[in-house]
Amino acid sequence: MADKYVIVGAKRTPFGKYLGALSESDPIDLGVHAGRAALNSQGRDLTPEVDQVFVGNCIPPAFETGSVTGRQIALKLGLDKFTITLDTACCSPLTALRMALWGLRLGEISSALVLGVEAMSLVPHMSRQLRAGVRIGEVKLVDQLFPISYPGYNPVAVDASDGAQKYEVPKRMLDAWAMGSHLKWAKAQESGKFNDEIAPIVVKKGKEKVRFEIDESPRPYGTVAAIEQLPTVFGAKTTTAGNAPGLNDGASAMVVMTERRALGLGLKPLGEIVEMAGETDMPYGISWIPALTIKKALKRANLDLDSIDLIEINDALAAMPLVSDKILADGDTDKWHELLKKTNVNGGAIAMGHPVGASGLRITMSIMYELRRRGGGLGVAAICGGLTQGEAAIIRV
Repeated sequence: MADKYVIVGAKRTPFGKYLGALSESDPIDLGVHAGRAALNSQGRDLTPEVDQVFVGNCIPPAFETGSVTGRQIALKLGLDKFTITLDTACCSPLTALRMALWGLRLGEISSALVLGVEAMSLVPHMSRQLRAGVRIGEVKLVDQLFPISYPGYNPVAVDASDGAQKYEVPKRMLDAWAMGSHLKWAKAQESGKFNDEIAPIVVKKGKEKVRFEIDESPRPYGTVAAIEQLPTVFGAKTTTAGNAPGLNDGASAMVVMTERRALGLGLKPLGEIVEMAGETDMPYGISWIPALTIKKALKRANLDLDSIDLIEINDALAAMPLVSDKILADGDTDKWHELLKKTNVNGGAIAMGHPVGASGLRITMSIMYELRRRGGGLGVAAICGGLTQGEAAIIRV
């Protein structure tokens, strides 16, 4: 009988807003905190049981030395294990998880620590002029965060807006989805749902140290009307600061094993990784790539969409879940709305934040813990990445 591949630990920091609670924390330390919490989440330290470490990160300049950042995190955790650090934009932590799954399936490893970390508050302004010196004239500083774009291509805000227009998703629906994200988060927070995944962290605030334990970005007391008044950005037709997440800091971590290894250690599997898939499309297709990736993962797992109980599609912009669910519904309006009802049921990145290198693991653990609260089932988590790459993970509980 083929082995199963299970999650035995999954934790994250609360996500901080731009220049907020985590902005004075070194991203190495954020990764260490999330990793240690995941490794100890079953009441024992699993550090000695880890065979390899996989770390996703999007913007290395936020680190003091932006090279082998995963190895730096692993060593601070006491893990002198081979560590892979990778960048597939927002897909990075789920790509890291998929690489760990490759290793488990091949039999090269039987356990792994997977991390995602981002510190957008610490991304520096950059200049390529200073290395050789500037004899005369102005020094140009480039901001990698504003707008988030790639040379020769549109800002992602424009591509998301164009995707919404292509699939006839109106701006009011984008704005309503955004407000709904905040409201769903507030309801979940009030009922303690995030306690399963969040590992509170002590942070510096000026000269003081404070306990940070709740996502910092949600604004549940706003209104759709207020969001509608915000101006569009970067030349986009419908994208505003209201129907997109902010710039955020945070880290997420998972411990994964073969089921045989987990049970041999007396551990309780939290969920099973049924299948994963990565997919690409035309570079401006960022709003619909989650749908294509979900379809690919379902096909690989020999499952259909009707068997899926919950969906998480990272709302890096409101267009992503709305457009992708519409594609998954094959344009059937009733089915589209049914899919939206089981998508991001506790809110999404527009509310809780999108530290780009950490969100992929966040959506995966969120769906896993929600399935556990519901007594089990199947869920799929999907995320888009810059220049249209996508990752998806099917989780069974």
